[in-house]
Amino acid sequence: MRKRIGGIGILGLMVVAMPGLVSAGPPSDAGGGGETPRVTVDLDGRPIDAGRAAEFYCHDFDYPAIHCYRDSADLEASTAVTLAAAAVDYVVVFDYTWFAGPYMYISQDYTALVFLGWNDRISSFMARNSQRGYLWTDWFYSGTGYYFCCNQQVASLGSFNNTFSSVHRS
Repeated sequence: MRKRIGGIGILGLMVVAMPGLVSAGPPSDAGGGGETPRVTVDLDGRPIDAGRAAEFYCHDFDYPAIHCYRDSADLEASTAVTLAAAAVDYVVVFDYTWFAGPYMYISQDYTALVFLGWNDRISSFMARNSQRGYLWTDWFYSGTGYYFCCNQQVASLGSFNNTFSSVHRS
């Protein structure tokens, strides 16, 4: 991904050529005119680069806004009412094995986790609310799929550790 082409990184070219890579599903789910909403990320209420989301404790319950916190206790406090009132999330992904390190509550599908900093970074996860889905090794829900279901908790992904690039509810 870091190979340079004429001074512009491949990733930069893909961002320009495919602005809808960080999508929550088909354009029809995005509302109105079929455009994919622009994802924004904030840290403790202040805007940050979306690619830094995996460095913190985040949730996407206000999609396309993703809210992140420096401390997991602040994340849990901010989501307590939402989590108690509705089954909005379907998977929680963690940076390290045994549910450690930064994590994110996910309620949307993401075609390319790279734009949130989560590409090839997931080491454990918890399926939530009896939901089912796939973690995919490649963008756009391709490559090898790792099926999860029914409140499954996977503390270590073994050979799949740090390989996932997209996530989709099934």
